[in-house]
Amino acid sequence: MTSGLLRITGPNAEPYALGRPIWVYAGEDLLAKLDPVPLLKSGTELHIEAFEPTGAVREERRHVGRLIFLEICAFIVENFQQIQAISFVLSRQIDWMGSGTELAAVRSETMTRIGAMNVQITPKSDAKPGHFVVSGVWAYSERTHAALMEVLEIERAKYSARPIGSRSSESGGVVARLRHLVSGRN
Repeated sequence: MTSGLLRITGPNAEPYALGRPIWVYAGEDLLAKLDPVPLLKSGTELHIEAFEPTGAVREERRHVGRLIFLEICAFIVENFQQIQAISFVLSRQIDWMGSGTELAAVRSETMTRIGAMNVQITPKSDAKPGHFVVSGVWAYSERTHAALMEVLEIERAKYSARPIGSRSSESGGVVARLRHLVSGRN
């Protein structure tokens, strides 16, 4: 599946099959792997948790993980009608996005906007203080599918002008100039 921005496959760009790992590409560049991606509730629910971003995603100063999550949800419901729900546990720390509470609030707000149920924010017990987990379940219905697609279109628009991994000339110039000023070199 491709949205024009991302391509979702199984391992090594093979076609995706339910219950197998998910690999996400932008063009030919691997962005992330999700493994495992178990099926629950007699194969009617897919669980997303083990998100392993590549360097391109970790270095990006936009929340690419949100786009990836939304694209995966859309891909699953559009290609596998037996999946009626997608459960998720989002816990990856993204330091540049602010405190753990700010990141959890952003994630929770996105999940609420797409119609997820039982969205919970809890401290991550095995992490540094201030690191939170956002969990919940997105259940398919006409209403939640429409909400998902609306939020996804907004996210896609953020990336259509500047592909993942590219630097905008404005922000790259500003960052380079600030680095130069901070370093004290003329």
